[in-house]
Parts: sequence; structure tokens; C-alpha cells
Amino acid sequence: MSSAIQGLRSRLRSAVTRAGARRRVASLLSIGLALGFAASASAFVLRSEKPAPPTRPPPLTAIVGVTVVDVVTGEERPRQTVILVGGRIDRIGSRLAVPTRARRVAGSGRFLIPGLWDMHTHHQATGEASLPLFVANGVVGTRDMGSDLAFILPLRQRTRDGSLLGPKIVAAGPILDAAPADWPFRRHVGNAAEARVAVRDLKRAGVDFIKVHDQTPRDAFFAIADESAKLGIPFAGHVPSSVTVDEAAASGMASIEHLANYRIFLECSGDGPYSFSKCRPLFDKLASNHVWQTPTLAFFETIPDLFSGKPPLHFEYASPGLRELWRKNQEGSKLSEASIAFLRGAGRSALTAVKDMRGRGVQFLAGCDGLVPGFCLQDELEWLTRAGLTPLEALQAATINPARYLKRDAAEGSIQSGKAADLVLLGADPLADIRNIRTIEGVFLNGRYFDRAELDRLIAHSRCC
Repeated sequence: MSSAIQGLRSRLRSAVTRAGARRRVASLLSIGLALGFAASASAFVLRSEKPAPPTRPPPLTAIVGVTVVDVVTGEERPRQTVILVGGRIDRIGSRLAVPTRARRVAGSGRFLIPGLWDMHTHHQATGEASLPLFVANGVVGTRDMGSDLAFILPLRQRTRDGSLLGPKIVAAGPILDAAPADWPFRRHVGNAAEARVAVRDLKRAGVDFIKVHDQTPRDAFFAIADESAKLGIPFAGHVPSSVTVDEAAASGMASIEHLANYRIFLECSGDGPYSFSKCRPLFDKLASNHVWQTPTLAFFETIPDLFSGKPPLHFEYASPGLRELWRKNQEGSKLSEASIAFLRGAGRSALTAVKDMRGRGVQFLAGCDGLVPGFCLQDELEWLTRAGLTPLEALQAATINPARYLKRDAAEGSIQSGKAADLVLLGADPLADIRNIRTIEGVFLNGRYFDRAELDRLIAHSRCC
């Protein structure tokens, strides 16, 4: 066990035994995750077997008799025919004639939703071979929150041009912070000047946004905020330990991940338990400044079990790199029962805080972080409803909200003529029960249709050991 992981264990034990230091705990969790990445860096791309490249989408497809779910309004329109031409939705209606040359897909008794987005991934950790697993679970797009440029930019291009089967990728490239040199997916920035140069370099390289983390220095953080605004590129990520959540809310951050590692409700509550009345001004500030939240609830619910040695859900589909990450964290944590109980309690408070934030107008994105691709997003939507979001609001967090966040809602995120033919065909109504998101009968990716048999083959290909 490395000295860094030993430090994590001792600091976490210390934090949970001092009432005034509880807000430090979650940032230590993210350090533990990063250390796991560092320990398993050699395992990221062990799986070399790849599925065959996708063929071109059929020129014309008709989904007949389907119930179309409008994720903007919540309206459900039964007995619709949806015509797809190439990678676009051409027209929708209840009385459309089906062209004789169209491929017909039966929609009777089924529900059509936009394709899902996972807004917190690390593709270099899960590996290239895991990409089809996203598609098999209805995920048509991802936001990669930290990978090396040499890995993620070619991967983004290959999924974009169709030479590799996988979701669309929005990428940050390396994380900008001052973490230890052996932490992966990093570009070291120790001060404001280095931070500005890094933002300019990454913008020139073609990344979609800038990522900050727990150990981004305070002056570097505000330099990144300023330089990103000048260059017109978003920045997002963790709230650095040297920056308050209130300061981050005013900084221009596009999104905050992991509820700022619980700080988003612990900091404003003071040393006592979570207090909505004390946190309401901060929640209002987050809403008015349009700072999106990616709470990764399923990830945080998994952490106590992971530290207790329990295999995460969907373990059999995890890549070798992801399994190694989990193993290193299990070996290195050895937390006391009191520490694990504290984490479980903080997780319960997080559910209440999410509901309260939503009530104040804060907007949410669905994302997974270090869990099994595809499956975990379905878990995340279920956790969002447990936190008090309606099934529609949870579904929005993975469809129209990502499109709005990325400023792509004119072309993606809902089912309308002219928008991308990235769709999921369900066997049951997701607005009646969000767990019906698991009843996938087919997926359309850029107009290419994967029926249930093809999806099963993709999932079987990803099964390990």
C-alpha cells in the first residue's frame, strides 16, 4: 500500500472524529479514487479485442406505432410514426405513410425517448473496449472528465466519424491541478501563470472544456476562470480545497461535480447537520448563476460498500483497469466502521440536499464517474428519483439537460424533426417508473438501429471473467 493511500486512510479517520472537520471527508474520497487510478494506470488499456466497426446507417427507417416521450413537456404521444433519414429525424406524425423502401421497426406498446448522456466519465480508465457497453445501455453521448490528450482526442474523433462504435464524446483532456506527479490524467499547474498557459494550450489542442480538481491552487483556479472566459471555453469540475463553494458559484464554473464532495451542503451548514435554511442562499446563487450539478449519487452510494470490500454492481462487466482501481481502493482504505457509517450518513443528507436544490431551481446532469459504463447511468437515474426528482426530471438530467448544458439543444436532446436520430426504444413507460429505463428494446445511434439481439451481443462481449 502506497504512503499516499496510507495518508488517505489516516486523514479520513481523523476527519470523522473531529466535528469541525467533517466537510473535508468527501474531498479525501476523490483523492482515494485518483490514487486508485494512479495505482492501476498500467491496466487501463489491457483489453485489446474490439468489435467490428459500425456499418453506415440505413438510409430510411420507420418506427411505427410508438409512444413518443416529450422530455421537455412530459407529454406522451401514442401511436406515432417516426421517420429517420440517415442520422436525422425527418418527420413525426400519427398518420404518416411509411415509405415502401423503409426499414420498419415495430413500436406498438413501446416508448421512444432521446438517447442518454453520461456527463461524468473517464474513458481512459474504463478503456476503449468498454465503449460498446455505453451504447448497449442506451448511452449515446459522454462527457469525459479527465484523460490524456493522446488518448481522448483520437477516441473522440473515431467515435465521431463512425470508425469506432461508441457514444459521442465531449472531452476536457488532462485535469489542471497541482496533484502529485504520479497521479494520471494531469497537467501540473502550480500558479496563475502556468494555469493561463495551460488553458491556452488546451484550447489550441481542441478540447471542449477545462477541468479543475481538488488540488488546483487558489490563484490558478481564478486564473483558469478568467482565461477560460476570455477564450470562450467552459470550465468545470471539483471545487478546489482552497476555494469556497460560494466563491466557486460566482466564478463562472459551468458545472460542479459530486456536490463538491459533499461540501455543497456541509460548508453552508456549518459544524451542525445539514441545514436547508442556512444553505438556501447558496442554492439560490447556484441557480441564478446557472451552475449545473452532476451529483454522481450512485457513485457515492457505492463508496462505503467499496471500502467495505463489497463488489460494486455490475462487477462482471467492469474492465480490468476499473477492477484494479477498485481493488487498490479496497486494499488501501481499511476504514473503521465509524468512518463508513459517517459516509453513509453524508450520502443520506446528500439526497435531501439534492431535493432542496432542485426546489430552488438548481439544474442537474446525470453522471457516473468510476462505475461500470452504461449500467451505472441507469442506476444514477434511479437514485435521482430517490432524492426526490420526478421520473421526468431524472430523465431530463440525461437527455435535454445535457443538450442545453452543451448548447446543442437545437440539434439534440429531444425527439423533434431535424434533430439527431439518437434514440432509445423502451418496453415500458419511464415516466411511470424510472426503472423502466432498463427495459431497452433497441437503440438508434446516428440512425443505425441496434435491436435487442445486437445489444445482447455487445453486452456479452463486455462480460469479463
